[in-house]
Amino acid sequence: MIRFTLSLFLSLIFTGCISTPEPIAYPSWYLNPPQNNGSFLYGVGEGSDLNSAKVSALSSVSASLSITVSSELKKSELSSSLNGNEKTYKSVLNRVNAEVKAIEFNNYRVTQNQVINSKFLILVEVSRHKLFNEQKTKLDNYTQELKNEQLQIQKTPAIKQALLYKQSEENTAQLKSLALLAKTVNSNFDTSAYLKEISIIKRSKQEALSRVKVKITASKDASLFLDALKEGLNKVGVTTVNHGANTLITLKNHFQTDEIYGYKIAKSRLTISTQSLDKTLATNTLALSGKSRYDYQKAKANAANILRAKIKKEGIFSILGLK
Repeated sequence: MIRFTLSLFLSLIFTGCISTPEPIAYPSWYLNPPQNNGSFLYGVGEGSDLNSAKVSALSSVSASLSITVSSELKKSELSSSLNGNEKTYKSVLNRVNAEVKAIEFNNYRVTQNQVINSKFLILVEVSRHKLFNEQKTKLDNYTQELKNEQLQIQKTPAIKQALLYKQSEENTAQLKSLALLAKTVNSNFDTSAYLKEISIIKRSKQEALSRVKVKITASKDASLFLDALKEGLNKVGVTTVNHGANTLITLKNHFQTDEIYGYKIAKSRLTISTQSLDKTLATNTLALSGKSRYDYQKAKANAANILRAKIKKEGIFSILGLK
């Protein structure tokens, strides 16, 4: 018992003498890096080597830019052009954050670095002026691409113009994001000229749509599909007419009927041909299959509804074979 007590006493003494390891002392510039200011952006990072630490630090610069973009988007002049459209707002926000992630920081300076426990810690400094110049060049190049695109669109037939302007308008989300990013880097940057270009593209799209006058003709077996095509065209703003058309859409179809497991089956092979000034712009053939428990006429009507669903999912221009 005496030996056990003595052993326990000695054990407690030696245990008390073992010192706990000192906590790692990270440098103050790492724990409290400089705040972004009008001249520079800052980021800290760590890695197993210097390069991975740089990547980490520059990623933190990107993250801070993304936060700024998110907070500035709603109150910037750019957000007012979104007209309160939440879907459009999220689209622009997602695009601009993607642009931030894609930035290749070519002009940065490592202002602090230290190795602690085999970890590389660094602080980087990015010049706002140089970063803005890079983003402004990218923005101007993209704007010029869109302007050149508009000139090419004007040389195409009316219905093709409607499609191309629609696609061009979709590209304005990229233009918005680039303009907003440049403004985030340089708050004094005037984006009005780029917003004006976006408005021009939107107006051109509407004007192109208003110029398209489509007449649709159909063979006897294809007449069931007429309304689906008209609905699809009208939904995107294209007018269908009986006279004075500048675009002709011809529908040809042949039904094959069958009966399987008590269902009446109507298999359709629908060919859609789009012409402008006697020139064929596109031809598309669709295989559609409708079914009904009652009769073949209802099965054929079901095939027409399947076409409606395809138009809704893929878009009328894709169904016409123009896209």
